[in-house]
Amino acid sequence: MLTFPTVDKVTTQALGGVLYYVHPQVVASLHGTISQNITPAVVIQVTNSINSTDDVLELIRSFKDTDDVYSDHFQHSLVLQVLAGQCVQSLVWNLKASERFRNVFQSRPESQRSLLPSGPYFLVNNDIHQAWRLYEDDLNAFVIPTVPDDVTAPNNFFPLNSLSPDGIIKHVAVPSRLYFTRSESRPLDGSRIGIKDCYHLKGVKTTMMSLAYTQLYGPEDHSADYVEKLISLGAIIVGKTKMTAFASADEPTDMWIDYHCPINPRGDRYQSPSGSSTGAAASMAGYEWLDYSMAGDTGGSVRAPATTNGLFSLRPSFGTTSMEGIQAKSPRFDVVGLFGRSIQDLRHLAANTLDLKDDRVFPKKILYPKDFFPHSNANQQAMVEEFISILEKYLGVKRTELDLKERWAVSPPAAALGKPLMEYMSKSAFWPMCYEYFHSFAKFRKEYREQTGTDPYGGPVATFRWGIGETVTREEHAQGWAELDVFRGWFESNIMAANSELLSDAVMIMPYGMGTPKYRDSPNEAPSTSHAIGEKFLSPILEAPQVVFPIGQNAYQSKFSGRTEYRPITTSLVGAKGSDLMLMNLIQAVFESASWPTKVLVGRYTFKVGHNTRNVADDHTGQVEKSEVIKGFSIYERRVNNCVCHALRYKRSLRWDDVWM
Repeated sequence: MLTFPTVDKVTTQALGGVLYYVHPQVVASLHGTISQNITPAVVIQVTNSINSTDDVLELIRSFKDTDDVYSDHFQHSLVLQVLAGQCVQSLVWNLKASERFRNVFQSRPESQRSLLPSGPYFLVNNDIHQAWRLYEDDLNAFVIPTVPDDVTAPNNFFPLNSLSPDGIIKHVAVPSRLYFTRSESRPLDGSRIGIKDCYHLKGVKTTMMSLAYTQLYGPEDHSADYVEKLISLGAIIVGKTKMTAFASADEPTDMWIDYHCPINPRGDRYQSPSGSSTGAAASMAGYEWLDYSMAGDTGGSVRAPATTNGLFSLRPSFGTTSMEGIQAKSPRFDVVGLFGRSIQDLRHLAANTLDLKDDRVFPKKILYPKDFFPHSNANQQAMVEEFISILEKYLGVKRTELDLKERWAVSPPAAALGKPLMEYMSKSAFWPMCYEYFHSFAKFRKEYREQTGTDPYGGPVATFRWGIGETVTREEHAQGWAELDVFRGWFESNIMAANSELLSDAVMIMPYGMGTPKYRDSPNEAPSTSHAIGEKFLSPILEAPQVVFPIGQNAYQSKFSGRTEYRPITTSLVGAKGSDLMLMNLIQAVFESASWPTKVLVGRYTFKVGHNTRNVADDHTGQVEKSEVIKGFSIYERRVNNCVCHALRYKRSLRWDDVWM
C-alpha cells in the first residue's frame, strides 16, 4: 500500500545543505497526486511578459537578487499558474523540452486574487506549502521562535520547535521575501520582526524571563495592540527575543539567573549586550536576515543596548502608541522601543507605526549640557566632538553650553520652594518608578504564592527595586510624579520646547554608552538607586524622544581574542515631545552632509574600519575581514570561515550608573 507524506508543525527539508521549514498550511492545490515525496518547486504567475522558456528562467534568476530563501535547488519542479482563457500549451512543451525542470505542472486558480506570489514552495502530495528558511540563533537571542498558524491572516502563533542538527541551537524560520510586496497600505509587508518577550503574542507564552512566571501562566489569548498594528501593516513576527528578568537592569553573567544572556556579536563576542532589550539588540546586530526588532524603554532599555550593540534606536515620545498588551513596568515611563540598522529603516518603522508629525524644518539651537559632558574616555569624547562639529556646520550655529543646575538656580520654579535642583529631584523618578514596578507585579507574586506556597524569585535587580517600591507610600509616589511635572514645565519654559513654527526649538546632545570594554564575565556591583537628573531619566521625565545612533568605534585589545577589536561608540539627540521624525531626519541629513555611513554592518564590526578619529571608513574603502561580510550564515558556515572560538578569563567591574535601565 502506498504511503503519502504528511506535514505537521515540525516538518523540515534540507536542500543543498540548507534547512527549510515546510509550513503546515496548504496555500493551494493541484489536481491529482503529484508526488509521494516532499518536493521543492518554483511557482510562477504566467503574465503577459512570460512567453518563452527564457522569460521563465530570467524571472527565476531574479529571485536570487532579493530573496535569501530561494535557491536553485527549488528548480526541481515548476508550477505554472494559469488563469481561465490563457493558452500555455506551447510554453509548457518548450519548458519540458528544455529539461531544466524534472516536472512542469499547471494550476488553475479561480481568479486573479487566488494567484500565489511567484517564488519557492514545497509540493506535498497535490498540495502547495510555503517554504521558510531556518536560520540558527547562534547568538541565543530568541526565547521563543514563532510561526503563524495562518500565513494569509497571521493572528495566532505557535512556538517553532526546531533545533540545529547537533541539537544545541534553536532555529528561527523566515518566509521568502518573494511572497510580499510593500504598498502604501502595507509598508512593512514581509518585514521580519522580532518582538521583546514582554509583548503579548496570541498563542505563545510571555515568560518575562522568569521560570516562576513561565510556570504560572499559559499562552496568551491576545496580542498586544502594537503587535497587531505591525501585523496589519504586513510584518512577519518571527519570534520573541530575550530580555532581562522582568525587564530589569540585570547584567551578564552573574545576574542572569533563570535564563542565559544572549551574545553581543560586536568585537570579541564577549562584551555585555546590556539590557533590558538584550536579545532584540543582539539579533539586530548579528542577523542580516532580520529586518527590525521591537523593544521597550522605561529607563534605558532600548537606548543602552543600542550603544553596546552598535545600532540606531528610538525611545519615542510618550503616548505615541497604545501600550495595551505589553507587560507594564512603570506606566508613566513605559514606551515601545525601536531598533534599526540604518537611520532610514528606523525612521520608516517609526513613521508607519507611531502617531507622529513629520517635519524637515530644523531648529537653530544645539544644547550641550555640561551636567553630563565630557565623557571620561578621551577617544569617545573626541568622536562626540567631531559629530557636534558637523552638526554645527550643517545647522549653521555653534553649540550653546548649558548647566541645568545653574539655570535652575537662576530661575527656579515657585513650586520648588527655593530648593536646588538636585535636592528637589532627589526622590522624584527612581522611587515612584519602583513603586509602580512593585505594584505592577503584585498580582503575579500573589498568585504564585497561592499556588506554590513560596515567593517567586525576581532576579537581583527586580528584587532590589521591588523592595524599594514596597517602602514607597502612595503619598510619596504622588509627590514624586508632581515634582516631575514641575520640572517638565520648567524645562519647557526655560530650556527646550515646541513652538508654532518648530516641533522643537532646539536639539540637545546627550551622552549615551561607555567607551571602554565591559566583559560579560566581569563581576557586577550590587544594584543601587539612581538620580532623576541623569542621561537615562531625562527624556522619560520630559516625555520626549531620544535617538541613539552610532558615530564611531573605539579600539581595544581584547583579553579574549588577543587581537584588536572595536567597541561601538554612540551618542544621542533629544528633542521636544513629538519631534521624533524631525530628529531622525536631521541625523540622516547631517550624516549624509559629511559622507558618514547611515547604516551599520552586522557581526564583528559596526562600521568598516578606517584610519581616522572615529575608526570608520567614510569613503567605504575600509577593511573588513572576509568572514565578516558573509551575513546570515549558520554557525557551521562561520566555522568554515575561521570564526575564532574564545576562552573565558579575567574580570572587570561595572559601575551601575553606567548601565541603569
